[in-house]
Amino acid sequence: MKAAPTLDGRLRIDVETELDVVVLKSVIGDAAPETGSLAEKLADGMAAEVDADWREFVLPDLRELYDAQVATVARALADLSPGTAIFVARDEAESWYGAFNQARLALEERYRLSHKDGAPITPERRTAVIRSHFYQVIQGMLLGFLMKE
Repeated sequence: MKAAPTLDGRLRIDVETELDVVVLKSVIGDAAPETGSLAEKLADGMAAEVDADWREFVLPDLRELYDAQVATVARALADLSPGTAIFVARDEAESWYGAFNQARLALEERYRLSHKDGAPITPERRTAVIRSHFYQVIQGMLLGFLMKE
């Protein structure tokens, strides 16, 4: 897989192998937390006096935004195959960034990637670390090439 900015201001991701397809499409499944939704988890620990307002006024829009971000990326990856290229335009960058961020947060929750708790490094956890780092690199490219002023 290769990724680079284009002259017309987009990010091009060249999908070269079947493994590239699998890695990119993993973001969709990884973005789903094991329980609840990321939007709901943001309210965890919120003071009781603001919790009701949060759930009524903020949560529905936030949930809709997060779902739309993942759906945007899912549509772009739906027909992905080796030898194809994906072009991410500046107006799609926030959705892509958000979907990859949701995936990273969900992986962190699922596998406790940043915790030094002595948990064994299983093959499943190792691949989660690698995917999380890959998602972070894509986010960095989105920020550096498409989301800067």
